[in-house]
Amino acid sequence: MKLLKWLLIVLVTLVLIIGIGTVALVYLVDWNDFKETIQNQTKKHTGRDLTITGDLSPSVFPWAGISIGEISLANAEGFGEQAFAQIGSADVKVKLLPLLRKEVEIRTVELKGLNVDLQRAADGTTNWDDLIQPTTTTTTSTEDSSTEVEVEGGSAAIAALKVGGIDISDANVSWLDEQSGTDAKLSNFSLKTGAIELGKPFDLNTNFNVASKSMDLAADIAGSGEVSIDLENQVYSLTGFTLDTDAKGTSFPNGEMVAKLAANINANMLEQRVNVDGLSLAAMGIKLTGKVDVTELDQEPKIVAALASDTFDPKELMAKLGIEAPVTADSAVLSAASLSMNLAASPSSANLNDLTIKLDDTTFNGQASVPSLAGAIPPLRFDFTVDAIDLDRYLPPVSDEAAEATTTTTAAAPAADGDAPLGIPSDLIRQLDVDGVFKVNKVKISNLTTEGIVVPVLAKDGKVSINDLEAALYQGRINSNVSLDASGDTPRFAVAMNLDGIEADPLLADLLQKNSPLSGKGGFATNLTTSGDSINAIKAGLNGDFNTAFTDGSVNGVNLGYQIRRAQAALTGKKLDEDAQSVKTDFSALTVSGNFTNGVMQSDDLDMRSPLLRVGGAGSVDLPKEYIDYTLTTLITGSAQGQGGKDLEALKGVKLDVPIQATFAALAADPAGIILKGMRDNIGNNLKNRAKAEADKLKAEAKAKLDAEKAKAKAKLNAKKAEAEAELAKQKEAAQQQAAEAAAKAKDDAKDKLKGKLKGLLK
Repeated sequence: MKLLKWLLIVLVTLVLIIGIGTVALVYLVDWNDFKETIQNQTKKHTGRDLTITGDLSPSVFPWAGISIGEISLANAEGFGEQAFAQIGSADVKVKLLPLLRKEVEIRTVELKGLNVDLQRAADGTTNWDDLIQPTTTTTTSTEDSSTEVEVEGGSAAIAALKVGGIDISDANVSWLDEQSGTDAKLSNFSLKTGAIELGKPFDLNTNFNVASKSMDLAADIAGSGEVSIDLENQVYSLTGFTLDTDAKGTSFPNGEMVAKLAANINANMLEQRVNVDGLSLAAMGIKLTGKVDVTELDQEPKIVAALASDTFDPKELMAKLGIEAPVTADSAVLSAASLSMNLAASPSSANLNDLTIKLDDTTFNGQASVPSLAGAIPPLRFDFTVDAIDLDRYLPPVSDEAAEATTTTTAAAPAADGDAPLGIPSDLIRQLDVDGVFKVNKVKISNLTTEGIVVPVLAKDGKVSINDLEAALYQGRINSNVSLDASGDTPRFAVAMNLDGIEADPLLADLLQKNSPLSGKGGFATNLTTSGDSINAIKAGLNGDFNTAFTDGSVNGVNLGYQIRRAQAALTGKKLDEDAQSVKTDFSALTVSGNFTNGVMQSDDLDMRSPLLRVGGAGSVDLPKEYIDYTLTTLITGSAQGQGGKDLEALKGVKLDVPIQATFAALAADPAGIILKGMRDNIGNNLKNRAKAEADKLKAEAKAKLDAEKAKAKAKLNAKKAEAEAELAKQKEAAQQQAAEAAAKAKDDAKDKLKGKLKGLLK
């Protein structure tokens, strides 16, 4: 017991001696006499000048610490004359007796007038490079020696920490980066906390200003929250955290942005995890809420987040963004929108799941992923679906005045240079790696309704394709393959499309918003390829074929029979009954196909059959020259039951060739005039030819009749002549007979007379 008593006496004596010595050192020694020594040592070890203008005021018991007046540290060589760091005043004191228990109890830490100048030169060096010292570390092993942990040298375990608070005021930090040409300044920074004790929450409040000339912005920022520090379990939390920002600058929409951030943040360093819940960000009239979890901080951090917005007004958002809201056909659209999503990301990949975007009465759902964030353009995978949308409601309203103005403007506008490069980004396309599908359950655009749209998109190695595009429209279906190949020097394109079972009348009526030019049920198929980086090159490189077929329909808006009768009336001067016409040409079948060769379409098999007409066609369409040379061949059947058949009986069997020879521009300006002219000329030629043929026929018949009369007259004459000759011969014979008889009688009379004379002589 005596030994213990003497040991205590010795210990107390030593403490008193040390305490008295320390007090004497503090109060009997003028610490300002050491300013020069401190400044010289700083110069020796850093190469910089340390200027201590204010007094050094140490204290020992019960609080050990020091109060410092104005002090500054010179800048690094080559970074200007202004100080690198400057402090107006600082006061830090630690309570002595708790230190014996490894407890740190600090009175309120005060720091006033801190100014720090940070710079990066054009060569990348900074004005703090010379102050950075390697961190001394030691390696320790766990009890089982299976792992090693690096800890800072000289660190000691702290049983408890108490700080009366931290009070930083009037702090300023400036940043100038000559390498990137950027600058920033944090000014009027203040930070004030409540009493800090390990494991117990304390309040934190801060506010400061941020400004940048290079980025042309200025912001006032204020934040607050409740902080809790658990060093033993390495758990740190910031609850009820709020950060209010009022920023101005040309980089912000309308030159201003007001934002409010709120969150509860919890960091568990033993588990290498940070959780953020109660997250709320309000800006531009949108409030985004959610939570964020970050894990594996010491390896490859993984982020999992769930975010959702409130319902906001897109038009108000556009106004705040300085964007003029579009004028839409339906003024009620763009009035309500919201979004929600789940995000999973790491430094190497990212996934966007359960994405839902609502715009008015349309819902967009889907998911997307980036398998690898390496490379300039990461690969993309997606699967998106739109339930139903009427795009016509979002398009500008259409009026007759607007349409007329558009037509006038288009007509007056100079023709585009067809040889100008389209600027297809081939280099960018070669880097794309995309595989996804976009689906639309129902969409209406240009008054055309389509359902069940499936658009698979694939991009790889410079080739972009949409294979097996599907859609249902107007009792039919469309299937199409479209591709762009930019892997070579010249972009190549291919389109293969098949429409089957389409009802033409409702489709074209909805599309054109007027009476359909064609009715009937049928389909269309084409397979085309081309290449080039300009409009003219693409037209000149077009190759492939197409075919179409419709049944039991009509070509509306034109009555070929009526036009034929009209042309006939114009030539003959007859009056045509306008009210009698039906403005359509019925057909039982309509088929046509064609082939493209280097931009020239050749089609020779147009076949349209109707009760009145048989229409065929053959010719070419030259896309590079924008010229059509096509001949419609019309055979008039003249059926009395057909359209105008009774009036065309006179032309029954007549075959009319209607040449259409014109540029695209001329045909677009007056299609009916060109067709009517060709029809009129052809009918005129047909009528002239028919009149000449009739005249030749009548002439031939007259000649034949004349020849017949001549032959008959000649035959009659010959008969009379023969009869006369016969009568003459008869008369001649009779005369000869009479003469012979007379001669014989005369001879007999002469004989008798001679006999008589002789007899008389003999007598």
